[in-house]
Amino acid sequence: MFSPSATLIFMNRAIPGWMLLLGMGAAFAAAPARADAERGRLLYENHCQVCHSSVVHVREQRKARTPAELRGWIDRWSRELKLTWTADDAKDVYQYLNNRYYRLPVETVPQ
Repeated sequence: MFSPSATLIFMNRAIPGWMLLLGMGAAFAAAPARADAERGRLLYENHCQVCHSSVVHVREQRKARTPAELRGWIDRWSRELKLTWTADDAKDVYQYLNNRYYRLPVETVPQ
């Protein structure tokens, strides 16, 4: 087990354990949340695929043609089915559907 009082030797320098833990915590806190397409696939298969198959996503008259429209449909049906999905759940499902079927352009966040 790692002890904060331990010392790690890195590149010939002694680094106290508490500094290492502090640095690791900052690195994880700064990492942005990324959508998880595999988790999205599981959510989709467990909650959405019951009512329709993948054909709704590839048909010529599909409803979602933009990232915002796809997010809107995910949001609408998660509320309709009372799924109580979090924002991360919806992002994961969006990532799965976009990777698998839609291939919509990646939106950039203005800075």
